[in-house]
Amino acid sequence: MDDELELCELVSMYLTKEGYRTLCVHSGIGAIQAAILHQPDLILLDNVLPDLSGVEVCTQLRRHVDIPIFFMSCKGEESDKVIALGIGGDDYIVKPFGLRELVARIEAHLRRREARKLGQDVLQFGSLRIDVSSRSAWIDQRLIKLSGTEFDILLLLAQNPGVVFSAEDIFRNVWSVNVNEDVRTVIVHVSNLRKKIEKNSAQPAYILTAWGTGYQFNSVWAQRVPGTPLAGKRDHFAEK
Repeated sequence: MDDELELCELVSMYLTKEGYRTLCVHSGIGAIQAAILHQPDLILLDNVLPDLSGVEVCTQLRRHVDIPIFFMSCKGEESDKVIALGIGGDDYIVKPFGLRELVARIEAHLRRREARKLGQDVLQFGSLRIDVSSRSAWIDQRLIKLSGTEFDILLLLAQNPGVVFSAEDIFRNVWSVNVNEDVRTVIVHVSNLRKKIEKNSAQPAYILTAWGTGYQFNSVWAQRVPGTPLAGKRDHFAEK
């Protein structure tokens, strides 16, 4: 969904060549209607549309669909990313961008969406409960509204208490692509995640900062993880 028709057509042609089915919509209202009607696997959303902003579209879409929403924008300021990811966006790429990078990041989102979790694992850490099968999280029996990316970051950390992940580690594990400039996206997601699960962000009980290194799930929970650590990712860990 892009106000720049040529870019929309170019992206659509490239994705079609890569084996995807696409639908281009050129207005915010039309985008919302099309997403509800067709239930796509992923939405590419421009931040500037003729009738509604991408943020307004994303906010309304989150009331109806739970699928990855990927912002494409000419606005590269961190504040723009913070807003877009904070209201439910899963990823953010700044124009101009490479089409191969775009496809790699789309494929990473779709792999995560289609991945099947083993069993009905439920991870319990004090008042925080993570249901792996339903991809949901609860605090004090209250459902927390997480984006797909926020959930994946939470699960990565929670399944490996005490392991320090740099922003680059998280990006490689969750997005499965190596784009160094976008590690800032990880920082925004972690910040949003903390606001949702921590009772006191100044004294976090779950996601701790390893200063100068990255993030880790509080090692006090290391003996209370009933789930299985993620396989094949250990080479991306920076243990401390």
